[in-house]
Amino acid sequence: MVSVYRVTTLWAGFQGAPGYTRMSFQDLTTDTARNAAGAAVRAFWDGIKQYYRAGQTWDVQPTVQEYDMASGDLVGEGVMTTPPTTVTGTGVGTTWAGGTGFCITWSTGLIHTGRRVKGRTFIVPAVDCFASDGTLSPGAITAALAAGAGLIAAAGAEFAVWKRVYNDATPPVQVGGAIAPVQAVTVKDMASQLRSRRL
Repeated sequence: MVSVYRVTTLWAGFQGAPGYTRMSFQDLTTDTARNAAGAAVRAFWDGIKQYYRAGQTWDVQPTVQEYDMASGDLVGEGVMTTPPTTVTGTGVGTTWAGGTGFCITWSTGLIHTGRRVKGRTFIVPAVDCFASDGTLSPGAITAALAAGAGLIAAAGAEFAVWKRVYNDATPPVQVGGAIAPVQAVTVKDMASQLRSRRL
């Protein structure tokens, strides 16, 4: 069995909250690895906090869940012995659109079922991140790329993308999967929309 380890971040402090972002890792089998993953995820959020409204928060949850990559079944849990501290937004914008922000794309070197495995993280809602033409500001792109590069390069925790394959049943059932380490990060110079962050 191949395992996928997932670190969950709780978003709070905005209309429609709570929201969740789950990031996948490989081989978080020790306290040291779990702590490294938690610190890396917290550093990622901290790197873009200026595009999150003041008073809104990211809390990296200390429980790391382990899943069977192929079936999606939860098979175990571990807890960080050094839980990350809360990240609070520092954006100065007072008006914002609830479902609008930007998107970070994570690329891997794996091709599975005829497609390259990629992942996405939506930074929504976001403030102070747009240029006068409605695209992303250069500063927002630079900050997001730097935060993403730091997450990829974090020592002791291999950030990854988990691709899940489902059948056509109602509701769908996972029938396969693949996982690959993230190799690169990109940010498109455009606004992104997200209808829901809930899992």
